[in-house]
Parts: sequence; C-alpha cells; structure tokens
Amino acid sequence: MRVNTSTLRRAGAVMPMAMAAALCFAGTANAAVSVNWSCQATVPNFGVQTSSMSTSVTTTAPASVKTGTPATITIAPGSSTVPLHPFPFVTVNNIHDMQMTIEVSNATIDSASASGGTVSGTTAVVGNTVVLSVPASITGGTMYTPPAVTINVTAGAVPGPITSKYAGTSYSSPGMTFTTNLTVPLVGTSDATTSCYPNPSPTLTSTTITT
Repeated sequence: MRVNTSTLRRAGAVMPMAMAAALCFAGTANAAVSVNWSCQATVPNFGVQTSSMSTSVTTTAPASVKTGTPATITIAPGSSTVPLHPFPFVTVNNIHDMQMTIEVSNATIDSASASGGTVSGTTAVVGNTVVLSVPASITGGTMYTPPAVTINVTAGAVPGPITSKYAGTSYSSPGMTFTTNLTVPLVGTSDATTSCYPNPSPTLTSTTITT
C-alpha cells in the first residue's frame, strides 16, 4: 500500500493519521486505484487533529453477470507499517480494533469472509454493507498486511451496475476507525481514536448486470 505525505493542520496529527491507511480497498477488476481519506483524531496535548492522505489497494470483480446470478468481489489491501515515533518524544505502542465498512449496491450480499494477510480479521454482513474487523494489537514500528475480503453477492433483477465503495460521509459517520495506543510526554499511556471517511468516495468495483 502506498501512503503519500499528508497535509496536516498541526504536526501532532501525523501520529494517528499516518496509520489511517491501515485498511483500504479500491479498484475494479485486477486494478489498483488511489483513494483519498479525510481523517480526524484527538491526541493528548495536541487536541483535535485532521489530515488527508491517499492509499492504494487491489480488487477483483467480474465485468458482467446476468440478473439474479452470483458474483464475487475480492478486496486485497497491501502492506502497511505502523509508525513507531511519528514525531519527537511520542511513541506508538500499538494500534488495535480496526474496522472498515464497504457498501455494495444493486445486489444482495449473501456472505463475506476474510483470509490471508499477516493479521487475522472477521467479517459481518449488515444490510448492504460488509464490516471488516481486525482486533489484533499491532506493535508500533512493524509491517503487517490486512486480510483480503471476499464478498459473495447475487445480482439484482434490474440491469445496471453492481458497485462497491467505502462507506462513510464525515468524521461523525466514518468508513474506517481504529485506536492508537501511545505514550505522550506529561500524559503517559493513552488511547487516541481515529475516524476517517473517503473524500471524495470513488466507485471501487463495477460489474454490469445483463439480462
């Protein structure tokens, strides 16, 4: 996964925001697509911080399916490294309890699963969304790869595209969250929750439904 340099309102945002690329999914069949995330976190001694960043992952999906027939979408995020010292005197101990939400339209989600990667995850189908949860504690300074997500759907009855994209429209309605455990001078050990949403939100996969 590629993470570009973030433009930050305050330097303290680097720590939690640099990890916001932990789980990201993008693209159409066998394609890598850049997605911009807007993120926010409250860091002890630094207050509310915001940033933006670009990430990239690879997905696969069929080009077309017939109405009422099954299709499979696979989302495979790349590797990320958890920062250890994002800025002077601050240490990232670990990140944990990540969640990513993917929306699917014009199809019924039949099942979803997570596999592979260097950290384990589970999936839950909630209406027209799939929530990937990675509860593992990932130590600061280490590289890891999130699991790939496979989504099995049944095409809708009306011709048109089956699309997938990240959920999330604001900091208060995010599509990605995680917790950073860090050590801050004069504070000690503390958790900082990061909330991110895709801004703008691109179509990640598109499969045409035919009769």
